[in-house]
Amino acid sequence: MRLYIDGLFYKSSGIGRYYESLTKEFAKRGIKIYTCVYKNLKTDFERDFAGINNIEPIFVDYEKFSIKGFFKQPKILRKLEHDVDLFFYPHINLPYYIPKNTVVTIHDLRPLTHFWDRNEIKRKAFLFYLKRAIKHSAKIITVSNTVANTLKQTFKWLNKYIEVIYEFVDDKFIVGHNQDEPIFNKPYILFVGNRKKHKNIELLINAFFRVKNDIPHYLIIAGSKEKDYDHVDTLLEKLGLKDRVIEFLQPSDKTITNLYTFADLLVFPSLFEGFGLPPLEAVSLGCPVILSDIPVLREIFGESGLYFNPYSVDSLAEAILKVIYDRNLREELLKKQQERSRIFNKDRIIDKYIELFDKIRLKG
Repeated sequence: MRLYIDGLFYKSSGIGRYYESLTKEFAKRGIKIYTCVYKNLKTDFERDFAGINNIEPIFVDYEKFSIKGFFKQPKILRKLEHDVDLFFYPHINLPYYIPKNTVVTIHDLRPLTHFWDRNEIKRKAFLFYLKRAIKHSAKIITVSNTVANTLKQTFKWLNKYIEVIYEFVDDKFIVGHNQDEPIFNKPYILFVGNRKKHKNIELLINAFFRVKNDIPHYLIIAGSKEKDYDHVDTLLEKLGLKDRVIEFLQPSDKTITNLYTFADLLVFPSLFEGFGLPPLEAVSLGCPVILSDIPVLREIFGESGLYFNPYSVDSLAEAILKVIYDRNLREELLKKQQERSRIFNKDRIIDKYIELFDKIRLKG
């Protein structure tokens, strides 16, 4: 099989990791891959994909969702049509010209909800791209049933069958990086993710403030932020927590792996997610998780989850103390969550992608 995978989201948070993981796994299966990547990321790309011979990068002078790329990328796609069986877009950023066998992944519909915290222009741009993806793609993939159901409820005219294919944990979060020593050697509770409003970090900080005198733990926040001084910094200063909260900004995968490995607990307080990969990564490296009680996390973790009300400081504070105080509970929780995580077996998930692509290719 010969596959084009759009790489304009390479190095862009969760979708960038989704692209990188899938591209490597497809290449390992012997699939010939062509991929467009922003030219400023050439050094990173050549380092991250070193030793994988059947990937042919095309370095371009435009970024994702750019007007330049919208009209310029079709020239590349037209040239590839005779060499490629299928065009796969890990997001909805389809250009002006859309080849026949095009597949897109829809990760979530946050811009269409009240959780959207960007401007109206970006929301309308998302809706424009989303409608084109729904209309012109040969197949739509979503990363959870929650997203698929929301999509069908939002667009009543959608008459295509949606393929739900879960995400999987990358090998680096299973094998690890020889994590013999913690980079932070005191007990801690962990949060991994960006600092957008729907990630609900304020609830976690307020809950930690509530319990900080009852436990010896620090709170570690690992992830990117968009401003030098943001709403999280404001709250930490207001509560006087700077000495008990440790921040890792723009952490590498090696750093995150270390933090998962030695954390006593990961807290995932999101108000909205399309899937939610950090809890599965944490569990794979021996760290139990507690989760906000939202539909998609119920879908992913089922009865193995320990859930809290994501709008209640009391509920989260109680859950933290319950798990930290009771070592047996913590071990039992981790055991159940690791058992549940087997559903998200990488090889089975990659098989589902390849089976889907083969059906589309043969139908042609």
